[in-house]
Amino acid sequence: MTSRNRFRFGVMTLAVAALWGQSFQRAAAQVPEENRKQVVEALGTPFIVFRESVLDELKVSDEQKGKLMQYLMERVMETGPFLDSLAKTGQEREEKLKEHRKNAQEKLAKQVKEVLEPGQLNRLRQVTLQQEGSFALGQDEVQKELKISQEQLKKFMAVVQELQKQVEPLVKQAQSGGNPEEIRPKIEQLRKDHAKKLEAILTDAQKKQWKELLGPPFELGD
Repeated sequence: MTSRNRFRFGVMTLAVAALWGQSFQRAAAQVPEENRKQVVEALGTPFIVFRESVLDELKVSDEQKGKLMQYLMERVMETGPFLDSLAKTGQEREEKLKEHRKNAQEKLAKQVKEVLEPGQLNRLRQVTLQQEGSFALGQDEVQKELKISQEQLKKFMAVVQELQKQVEPLVKQAQSGGNPEEIRPKIEQLRKDHAKKLEAILTDAQKKQWKELLGPPFELGD
C-alpha cells in the first residue's frame, strides 16, 4: 500500500468511526501509530506532537490530549482529500504541497500554544529539533539564537543544495514506481551524511549552545 493510499485509509477509518456515532476526539484518539506517522510524513516534523511517545514525554493531561486529538482529526480529514487532488509528480505538486504544509504548521503552532503549558512547549521544541537534526539550523529562529554569520549561512545553503541534487533523482524514482523500502534508506543516509557537514560549520561555542537547545535525548520509537 502506497503512502497516499495508507493516508486515505486513515481518513476513511476516522470518517466511518464518526458516522458510527463516536465523537471526533474519541475517533481521533484511536488513530493507529502508522497513520500518525503518515500525518508527519505529509505535513512535516512538527506533527510528531501527535505521536503517542511524544504525548507521553510531554505528560499531557486527558483534557489536553482530547483537544490535540480533535485538531488531529481536523487535519487528517482536510489533508486526505488535498493529497488526492494533487498530481502524482511535477513542480506544481511540490509547490502546492509546500504551501499546504506551511499553512498546516502555522495552524498547529497556534493550537499547541493554546493547549500546552510553557514547560511542555519547551520540551516539544527540543524533541522537534532532535528529529529535524542539523537541518533545523536553517530555521530563522535557530540562526538568531546561535548567531549564525552570513558566511556560515552561505555554507549551510551550499550543503543543503548539494543534498537536494542527490535526493531529487531518488524522489523521482520513488514517484515513478520505485521500491520505497529500497529508496528510503538511501535518502536517510544522505541526510545523515549532510547533517554532519552542517554541524561541522558551527563554532565550538555554537555547538555547545546547539546541544543545549536540543535538551535531553529522546527516542521516538520508530
